[in-house]
Amino acid sequence: MRRQKNSPDDILRVRLIMAAVALEFHVRDMDLTKPGRGSPQMVLARQVAMYLTITVFHLTQSRTAGIFRRDRSTIYHACKIVEEHRDDPIFDVKISRLESFLHQAPMPVAA
Repeated sequence: MRRQKNSPDDILRVRLIMAAVALEFHVRDMDLTKPGRGSPQMVLARQVAMYLTITVFHLTQSRTAGIFRRDRSTIYHACKIVEEHRDDPIFDVKISRLESFLHQAPMPVAA
């Protein structure tokens, strides 16, 4: 199977997501794509960033996996975990606030 190449616009969109998620979860955005798991807070923040990449900007699981340097099954698992956590009203408000911000943000465009 051929690997899809991520466009510069995809990379910029994901950087926007990572910056917003990092602020909301009090982690460093550059740590979201580091190899390894990291702290539980980092893991959840990364899962949220992956989830938002798919749900807000509609990137495929394969493209999202490439950007985050993870396997596609990890992306599937992240989306499942975030959906389960959305049953918590406080967590759901956090995600809704991030979604709203990202939908209203100007679309980043590569130069």
